[in-house]
Amino acid sequence: MHARPASKIAQMTAQAKGQVTLRTSAATVDAASIIDILTLCAVKGTSVEVEIETPEDMAVLDQVVGFFDEGFGEA
Repeated sequence: MHARPASKIAQMTAQAKGQVTLRTSAATVDAASIIDILTLCAVKGTSVEVEIETPEDMAVLDQVVGFFDEGFGEA
């Protein structure tokens, strides 16, 4: 994952009431930290799980999952 999508994800998750994490088979990181996201080294095709700490952040979860589903807005 490049810096631009990492930055967008961090911006989205900064609005969350609780912690939002991204998880791959290798690591779990804070989704509000661009640096943490970049340390995932998630290349195209990597399975990434998005987890929220509180149900109040369901809209944030949906936004992040949608961003992944749309290919980060890159064609």
